[in-house]
Formats: sequence, C-alpha cells, structure tokens
Amino acid sequence: MPLSLLHPGLFALGIAAVSIPIVLHLFKGKRRPIEWGAMRFLEQAYRKRRRILTIEQLILLMLRCTLLVLIAAGVGSLMLGSGSGKSVPTTMVIVLDDSIGSALIDGQSSILELNKSFALRAIDELDAQRGDQVMLIGAAMPARGMVLPQSSDIEAVRSIIQRLESTDSQLDLARAIELAGKVTREPKQTANTVLVFALAARSFDLSASPPAASLAFDRVILPTLPTNTIENIGIASASPTRSLITHSKITLPVGVRVELLRSGIGAPEQPDDSAEPSSTIRIYDRLGTLIGQRTLRWGDAQTTLSAAIAIDPQAIETLGAQTALVRIEIDDDANLRDNTHLVPLATRKTIRVGVVDRVRESSGQVAPSTISASRWVRAALAPDERFGISIVDIDPARASAMGALNLDALIVLCPSMLDEPGWDRIAQLNESGMLVVFAPDAQGASLRWLDRVETIAPRMLAPGSVLREHQRPIMLDPDQTIPASSLFAGIESEFGRLARAIAAGRSVRLVPGDKGLAMGLFDDGSALAVQSQPTHRQGLVVVLGVGFDLEWSNLIARPMVVPMMQEIIRQGVGRSSAMPTIRAGQAMPSPAWAIANQQLELETRSRTSAPSDDTTRAGLIAQLDAQGVTRSLVIINPDAEHARTDPGSPEALERALLDRIDVASIDWVEHAESLDDSDPQRTRMSILDSVSPGVSIGLWMFLIAAIIATIECVLAWIFTARLFETQGARQ
Repeated sequence: MPLSLLHPGLFALGIAAVSIPIVLHLFKGKRRPIEWGAMRFLEQAYRKRRRILTIEQLILLMLRCTLLVLIAAGVGSLMLGSGSGKSVPTTMVIVLDDSIGSALIDGQSSILELNKSFALRAIDELDAQRGDQVMLIGAAMPARGMVLPQSSDIEAVRSIIQRLESTDSQLDLARAIELAGKVTREPKQTANTVLVFALAARSFDLSASPPAASLAFDRVILPTLPTNTIENIGIASASPTRSLITHSKITLPVGVRVELLRSGIGAPEQPDDSAEPSSTIRIYDRLGTLIGQRTLRWGDAQTTLSAAIAIDPQAIETLGAQTALVRIEIDDDANLRDNTHLVPLATRKTIRVGVVDRVRESSGQVAPSTISASRWVRAALAPDERFGISIVDIDPARASAMGALNLDALIVLCPSMLDEPGWDRIAQLNESGMLVVFAPDAQGASLRWLDRVETIAPRMLAPGSVLREHQRPIMLDPDQTIPASSLFAGIESEFGRLARAIAAGRSVRLVPGDKGLAMGLFDDGSALAVQSQPTHRQGLVVVLGVGFDLEWSNLIARPMVVPMMQEIIRQGVGRSSAMPTIRAGQAMPSPAWAIANQQLELETRSRTSAPSDDTTRAGLIAQLDAQGVTRSLVIINPDAEHARTDPGSPEALERALLDRIDVASIDWVEHAESLDDSDPQRTRMSILDSVSPGVSIGLWMFLIAAIIATIECVLAWIFTARLFETQGARQ
C-alpha cells in the first residue's frame, strides 16, 4: 500500500480513536461485592461462566477496534487518494504519440490535439513547489526524449507540448518505453512514479521490444482507445516503370506505378456517397505542373489498389542535369500526411558507357575474321546515335585513369587484365554510384578476378564459381519467373520468346549469395547473370556467366542480346544513380564523405538556414561534403503503412505493456475532448484521481466495516442477553 495512507496526523488520530474503548475497559470502576448466605451457590455458577463472558467481551472489543481502524483507513483513502501522489512528490513520464497516425482527423480535432489535451490535463495536476517533476517522450519513430531526464519546470514542458506537430513516421512505442525507463530515482527520496501514455493508437508494434518487466512504475495511465471507424486512403509506394529516362530519338514509354492503401472500411457513409468510392491520382513535376492523372475505382472491401500512370518524359522539369523529381498526390481525406509521395527519376541526354577490352577495336591488332567482345557490345548497345548511348573504349592498362571520362556505366570484358590501380579505381567509381558489368574473358580461363569482385560487392556470389565446358550445351529456361527487382523486369513479357534456343557450350557457374539476385536461369540451375543488391549510393554490380564470344554461347548472335544489354545498362544506370529514398523515421544514409545535411525547398531548391538530421518529416535533404558541395539528395516519404485507421485492441495493448512494465494494473481514462483554455468556467476531470486505487481500497474498507458492524451487532445482542441472564441469576 502506498505511503500516503500512513499520514502522521491521520495515523495518530486513528490510534487515539482505537485506544478509547481499551482505556475505558481498563479503568472501569470495580464494585465491592457483599456476601450473603444464598449468594454462595450463585457465585459457583457465575465462576463457571465468567471465562466465557471474558472471551465474549474480548471478541466484541476486537471487532469494535477493527471497525474504527477500517473506517479511519477508508476515510483516509478517499481524502488522500492512495497512489495519487498528492501527499508526496510525483514523477510523471508522458509518452506522447506524434506519429503519422496522430494527424488523423477524428470529429472536429486531430488525434494529436486529443493527445496534447490529455498530456496537458495530466501535468495540470503537478505542483513544482511540492517537488513534482515531468519527463516528456515523443513516440514517433525514432522515439526521442524531448525532456530527458525529468524536469521541475512544468511550464516549459507545457510550452513544448503546445508547439508539437504531427510527424510522418510510425509510432515507435517499444523505443518510447525503453526511454521511459531512464527516469532517475533518488535512493533516499520518496516519490510516486506515474507513466502516462498520451496516445490514441489504432495500430502499434511492440515486437522490437523483448517482453521483460524491467521498468517499475507505481501507476500506468492510458486513455481509452477509439472504437469508431474512419476511412482513410494513403500512398503506400510509388516507383517509375523505367528507372532511367533518356532524351534520345528512341524513347521508351515512361510512367509511375502507384500503390494505394485503404483502411477503416465500414465507416458510416455520407448522404451524398451514393457512387462507389474512387481515388484520383495526380502527378506533378517539381514546379507544380500537372503531367499525369488517373482516376481509380475501389471495390466494396478492397484495401489495396495499384496502377501505372503514363507521363510525358519530355515535359518533365529536371531538378538537375541528371535528375528529375515528380510529386504524387491523391484526394484529401481524414489524414492529409499520407496523401503525397516523391519519386526520383534519373535522366540522361546520352548514356556514356566505358568498355574495357584487351584489344581496342581501332588498334588493328584483331584479325579480320575475328570479332572482338567490345564490338559485340557496341552492336547491342549503340548501333547508331538514335539509341542515345555513347561507347568509350578503354585500355585495361589505363583503367586507373577513368575518373576524367564522366562515365555512367562500365563494362569490363577482360577482368583478368586489370592491374591493382585499375581495380581500386573501379571500386571507387562503384562506391560513388556507377554501374559496373563484368563478363568472363573470352580468351582467358582464369577466374581469380571473381575474388576482386567479392571485395567490391561482398556476398553477391556464393562460393564455388567454376569454369565449365558442356558436352551438351545448357539451355536458357524460357518459362522462368522474372522477379520485379531484376534488371530484366522490363522485358518480362517477351523474355520467354527471346530466351528460346539460347544455348551455352561454355559458362561460369554462378550462384547468387544472400546479397545477389539471379537474372535468368539455365536448365541446370546456374544463372545467366547475377546482380548485386547494394546499399544507398552504391552502384549496381552485374556479373555475366558467359563471355562475348560464339565459342561460349550463341546469345550474342541472337535477338535477345539487344534488349538484354539495353535493360542492364538503362535500368542499372537508373537504379545506381537514383536519389536514395527512405521512409520517414528511418536512418539517413551516411556516406563517408557526408559532413552535414540540409533541408531543401522542393519548388525553389533553396536551403534552410540550419542543418537537419531529422528524418521524421517528409521532404528533400541535401547531403554536403567537407567543401559544402551537395553530392547527394535524399528523399523522405511518409510512412503510409502505419497510418491505418482500423481500431486497435485495448486488450492486446494492455497485455503487451504488462509484459514490459512492472505495475499491478493499467488504469484506463476517458480520452476527453480538448478544452478551451480561454474559458474561465472550464473544468477538467482529474487524471491522477479519476481511477485512483485509493477509491477502490476505501470502498472495500467501508464494505468490510459494514460486514464487521453487522457481525458485532448480532454478537453484542447475543452476548448481552447471556450477560443479563447471568446477572439476573446473581441477583
């Protein structure tokens, strides 16, 4: 039981009240009996019953003393509020939900306004002069201590809460609970610790926090979770159908695939909602010009919907020489923060591809009957200028000087001919975002170069790559499924037709590792090519399993080689050079050269005055190097996946919290509407006392006291009747 019940004044008053009947009993005057003859026989009978009478009187005395104690304790519980912290200092930890879900409009107010109102009601009951303190934690991912450790400056905390705005990231309740455990406790100081969750969560995830009751609080208070249904539609994801746009005479169709997420299905329909629900997707360039639009219809219980919206690549206003940015918007609804999405597009006027071959085509060292590997590559990529690809021949002995060539991609056809400086330069270019394609040396048999590829793209390939001669040529499987993340995804519809009759008499057995993806499979399970899955700002690496020579495969003489190589270069360059895109709340990519981050205004590209490492809000971040030059732009998009509006389960939340917090039970308080601070007649329901354990303890004490009083009355009547009989017998 909390110490507030043991108030010194109340305790002394209770002891005095209990002592009264005992003192009266001890100092009760004793009469001197006068003996007479017939009394002798009655005395013998009285002595037999005196012991029983004494026991009866002691029972009544104990019941009456217990009755006084229960009444005093019950009154004390109701007056002092057991556990309310009114008699001792209170340390309050407020976990305030400012995640993307808090931007939801529920009635006339947003969820955030309700959360802020609940938090302000809680700190209204604190008194700095009594020694009360408060700690404030923002629960949007990543959860952060806004006032940590606790502070006695309650008005400053109030000001922080009033200025708080919703973010675009998900609720990080697990991390918030972990931060709540950092509340400092003085060993010799007595104080109530109260954990208040100011949230109205409709979805929560505590899987990141292991169930361990390591945090001890006297009380945990939660507002009741909403049970109403509010429909909301957000943009779950958006990506270009082609990762690179070229302004050449031959242009491929370009579009943006948008996936919408619908939640809160079953909300009461509006009177004018006779038609089936729909969503209009609009695409704007960075200057706000509409470049694409499409309206989609929802089914009755449909929760996801995706579609590709075509855009005119010539009409896109670029953000820089090699980048364009489009903004996706949908109709306004209950939550405005998940209705926009930014999509980067890599753009080029001409794609410059460097080809490293052992014999340069212009050197005259190749016999007229021999076709070099670089010539096969040129025929597939740039048969004429309409394709928008420029080929730059590079001598392997001079590969270390490739930095001045301003290349977009590099194809290495003789990797065994590279020296150490050449490999180092390739690694640097790939780390900065360049696509690198490796093919086996058509005239060599060594695979030691694969060890160097492993240093550039670790775990891209599984161990065991060997060079094989096939007695029976292996065939490319035309019926295989092409993953959406494969560079061959753009030719998926025609892959089966193109792959027929593709055979290899010699190949390198390639098996993707856990950081690699197979691109096309032969009938023996080995890969035609393997692509890497790089981190932010690192270019793709592609390793081919066949060389550009007819003794290896007939692939280079088949129609498939043109779309295959075009997709590898175009999609690979686009993905390698695209701006990094993260969800709000995720960690910012941190290249070794990045010194500072600054927010950019999308329409003007102007920088804000202060650096920013905040990823909780959507926007555009410029990453600067030591010279203050912008070397990378990072897009932050809202986390629409966690803006769902389906009602949450209070039982699941309570069970999860009790697994992580050492507290007897959780108190649920009504999530009242925000009150007008300008109203002098306003009244606030007390949060700390609204469900105080003292109330329930006091009521139980009064109930037990009533039962004991009833028992005492019955026993007193029985014992008194017996006493009268005994006294009558004596008289």
